[in-house]
Amino acid sequence: MSITPRGMSVQEAYRLFRDDRLIVNRKYQRKLVWTLAEKQYLIDSLIKDYPIPLILLADASEGGFTYYEIMDGMQRLNAIFSFIDNAYALDNKYFDIREFSRAKQAADAGAFIAASTEINELLPPSVCADILDYQLAVTIFPIETEDQVTDVFGRINSGGRQLSAQEKRQAGTVDDFSMLVRELASEIRGDSSMERLPLSRMPEISIDSTRTDMGYALKAEDIFWCKQGVLWTKQLRDSEDEEMIVDICASIVLGDPIARSKDYFDKIYDKETSDYENLRREFYRYGRDRLKEEIKVTLSVLREVIECFNDQANALRSVVSPGARNPIKSSFFAIFMAFHKLVVVDEKTPEDYRKIMNSLEGLQRSMIVSAKFSTTEDRVKNVDRTTGLIQRYFVKKDPPMLRHGAGLALDMENSLRRSRLETSRYECKQGLVDLSSNRKFDANLLGRIVETICGIANVGPDADGFIFIGVADKKTDAERVTKLDGITPLVVGARYIVGLEREMRFLSVNEEQYLEKIIGFIRNSELTEPLRSQVLAQSDYVDYRGMSVLRIRVPTQKQISFVGEKAFIRENSSTIEATGKKLLAVNSLFV
Repeated sequence: MSITPRGMSVQEAYRLFRDDRLIVNRKYQRKLVWTLAEKQYLIDSLIKDYPIPLILLADASEGGFTYYEIMDGMQRLNAIFSFIDNAYALDNKYFDIREFSRAKQAADAGAFIAASTEINELLPPSVCADILDYQLAVTIFPIETEDQVTDVFGRINSGGRQLSAQEKRQAGTVDDFSMLVRELASEIRGDSSMERLPLSRMPEISIDSTRTDMGYALKAEDIFWCKQGVLWTKQLRDSEDEEMIVDICASIVLGDPIARSKDYFDKIYDKETSDYENLRREFYRYGRDRLKEEIKVTLSVLREVIECFNDQANALRSVVSPGARNPIKSSFFAIFMAFHKLVVVDEKTPEDYRKIMNSLEGLQRSMIVSAKFSTTEDRVKNVDRTTGLIQRYFVKKDPPMLRHGAGLALDMENSLRRSRLETSRYECKQGLVDLSSNRKFDANLLGRIVETICGIANVGPDADGFIFIGVADKKTDAERVTKLDGITPLVVGARYIVGLEREMRFLSVNEEQYLEKIIGFIRNSELTEPLRSQVLAQSDYVDYRGMSVLRIRVPTQKQISFVGEKAFIRENSSTIEATGKKLLAVNSLFV
């Protein structure tokens, strides 16, 4: 392997950053986690011309396009670039972007908001020049195999001082079990995204808090684990949510709660141990997709019970451990496993949410807990006790929640958040009735929906796409819906769920009649097969906290799709007809 060490100026690195040629592979990289103090400390080191640790990049260039995967140094690079982008100050002084044309161009294009020169003090030009001229120690090595990249990353990070225990376990571990843990953790946190994305987009899927306010898109206090008091913000930052998921996954596939301890968690991530082999064997026997679906369904049902009872912060903790400030990890595990048994194993449906929650009052006091080690026997007793408290309020219904799309709410949340990053694969429509003063059914919209289905299918064969009807993509539209229909939109990321019930009332139709307007139009359209039949078979009606949304899944195709004789493509969030060279380019994606 040829290793190329070199110096790279901050100015050159920033150019790569702005050209989206510095890539983060989420298969092994963690989120942005540095605190403001850590970022400021690094900038101070640059100004003083102190050496900082080496940055390791993997040359992932292909097709004549040069880009690099960041193997080590993502936090440092983000600290430098976000300082240049005026995300924070050092000693109350901001970087002066007038001294750097690249940054000025980015600000003018709307990539970030420059610090106001009227109310903020700026660094002197000489200091800005010193930062830009600073030579980063960079080593670039060519990617030969993906396994090689994973191995290198694991070796670098397994001994990292700043990594938590779970981050060290996950570093460099890429198997089906560890990948499922990552996927579930991302979906529950709400930071699900494509596997590789530019460093410039990382703030959009990283976690902030109301106390630090680093400008990241997700707030820890809004994420399930912290909102319900299961984990502290610092524990979420240290990936203890992933540890919770490992605990749940292992306990389900092995048939009993595991004897939870740091030593056991280490062993099930160590390929040299029998515990690793045993868990993977039972995992494959249980089934990856089955396990993922069961966990999402269980969590979705549990969330619905909690939030319908009380949608305020710490609703669960205030019930199971009244007046406490400590996390409720033990109680949550017992509650989750009890819900899994009742909803998944017994195929029952919760009937009385209030009585379920009232039955859990003070649960934490009755838990058998240990600070560092929990036995299987004690944890079985905890789960059995919890199940006994709530099972009378679960009943048999047809169809049961397990087989009635109970996990769709979580899937929809993640799709709506991803729609900001992957605009070409997602489309949101507030409804079929326009928002003008003289409201009327927009008959032309149905044709545009069919064209959009075609356009999303033609993005390429790599991933599914979605259209959501009953979701506004602009705040102005959501506010207009509020004024016209008197509803309060539910905010998910940068999207606004406004539901379809309001339009059914306006059009004086029932649910079946409303859906037939859309599904019937698609059924009778000239959309090519097999896309048309697949879309019809994979459309879902999602009930999200009292509001209904139609989710149209656009599955991946093996060939280019048409509407009659016309092919459509997506350019960001717009759908246009493909002709000439554009049509040839789309066709090449499926060859």
